[in-house]
Amino acid sequence: MLALLIGVTVAIKFQPQSVVGVESAFGSWNLRRSVSLAFDPQNRRGRPYESAKIVRTAILSSDFETAQRVTQNILKLGHLPSPNIDPVTKFLDALIDPTDPSFGRQLDAWVEKSPDSMPAHLVRAKFYNNVGWLRRGHGYVNTVSEDEMQAFIEAMRNGEADVIRALQLDSTEPFLQSLRLEILRGYGYSDEMGLALQDSVSKFPAFFPPYDLLLSTLQPKWRGNIDAMFRFVDHFRSTDPDGIATKLLDVDVYRYLLSTASTQCLDNSENSDYQQLSECVREFMKTNATVERESRLVEALAAIGKKNDYIATKAVEKLISSMIDTAGSEIYVGPTLQAAANAYDSDTRLIEDSKSRNHYMIDSLVAKTWLRQGNLDNAITKYQEALRDLPLTKFPSTSEQDAATAEIKEQLAKVYAKQSRYADSADVAREAVALGGGVEAQLWVCYGSYWLKNYDAAVNECADIVDDQENGLSARYWRGAAYRELRDDGNAIRELSVVAGSKSNWRVSAAIDLSMISFGQNDNTAALKVLNKHDYLYDLKAAGKDDVAVAFNNRCYAYMELGDYKKALDDCTNSLANGNIPDAYKKQQELFKRIASR
Repeated sequence: MLALLIGVTVAIKFQPQSVVGVESAFGSWNLRRSVSLAFDPQNRRGRPYESAKIVRTAILSSDFETAQRVTQNILKLGHLPSPNIDPVTKFLDALIDPTDPSFGRQLDAWVEKSPDSMPAHLVRAKFYNNVGWLRRGHGYVNTVSEDEMQAFIEAMRNGEADVIRALQLDSTEPFLQSLRLEILRGYGYSDEMGLALQDSVSKFPAFFPPYDLLLSTLQPKWRGNIDAMFRFVDHFRSTDPDGIATKLLDVDVYRYLLSTASTQCLDNSENSDYQQLSECVREFMKTNATVERESRLVEALAAIGKKNDYIATKAVEKLISSMIDTAGSEIYVGPTLQAAANAYDSDTRLIEDSKSRNHYMIDSLVAKTWLRQGNLDNAITKYQEALRDLPLTKFPSTSEQDAATAEIKEQLAKVYAKQSRYADSADVAREAVALGGGVEAQLWVCYGSYWLKNYDAAVNECADIVDDQENGLSARYWRGAAYRELRDDGNAIRELSVVAGSKSNWRVSAAIDLSMISFGQNDNTAALKVLNKHDYLYDLKAAGKDDVAVAFNNRCYAYMELGDYKKALDDCTNSLANGNIPDAYKKQQELFKRIASR
């Protein structure tokens, strides 16, 4: 049994207290026409994001036949040319809004009408999974309230029941294997999770996402341990030494070692000194990443590169991209990326040999390292090289080639935006959208329009993506900001309030913007209410020092105008302790005079 091979010391049985971890309908003709555009079986040109819009509209209008047909077409993409999780994941992420209870009720209606519909159970299982994590949040278990945990448990149980029913209806769907493990991971490692992986391996031995899901659960931060991670990888290495999944596991475990090192070093650090973080990561890796493990990493990359399998190459790209994103990992990313470049006969240098013909994936990863370092010009150079080299790669179909091109153009849009080249950013993002690019590309279109002061366009361009799980809150923020510039305070308040009440990275800006709208209406009481409602505005762990300084300064002004000079003075003093806002100095001096004159 796999659970015994991993080691019973990390077999965490499910107990509630130890859970860890983590528009209106189209007309009938237009809907049928959109379905045909979303998926052409002969050309394999499924567009996950376009299909998600169609299916969402169909579900909300109770057109479950269309929802079934389009969802099945997207699932077919997950089988071509071999199990491929990307199109299904992108489709479901764009389809499901866990904050919309009406969508959940319609999924219930779909299942009730078609109890033997595998797609209905699959979509609802994913919906329950997303609802659970929305209620719980992604912090450590000791940061989750009892009510939040109970809501999480209930949602996961419902999701597990749906995914089991879906597997009974069609056990040949690879995504269901991954979804089952994703749901079980919410409980921490268990024997049931090990059995679920065995079932997946017996049907799809080269389908990598389930292996990765279990390995991720064995990380120390989820109450696993490094020895268990190694035993897991070594088990498959002994049973299938030349298998593609085994090779990917040798890369994956190294990725998780770096992640563990970074997490532990950040958790144990009392300051944010990056040099100290890098040294801490280095010490951890010296202890845990043996020469043999590093040799296996290089050998695995060489074997995968030699085979040049599309699905495996996409997995390598994701794994190394994750390493690049890991804080403090730079000294290890360089050699890993060079090993991958050697495997794919590519050059990592900025100025390449005139005869070199790189694999576009290597160009993209090198570009990301330059972006991570803040060298935007070099990042652009390498992303442009990736676009030039991409046609040299053989793709299973034009759909995959378009998707890869769209992903690179999305990244170019981001870099151009960072350089304040908003027109260039919006233009290349539109090109990505035209190729089937998703929500992130559309977000850069909206963002570019805002900064180009095309506020009406920004409002419309963000409208289609405000419900997206990953980028929807960013879209709401920029839509709210555009409404504010248009002096449409009602709609601005509606959008910004959603963001301010969320855990989005834009919540601080949204809350400050809401206070400024009230100040603009000469309603100091309302502004003060906003500023007092959102405690994170004054928390240096949640907001940067500059934002904290602005929040204190704004509240100082509100208290001052409402006659509470003592609180106003305290806030101006706190503002100056965190920043250097000239207006705060002026108010502070005025407050000293007013208090002294009383």
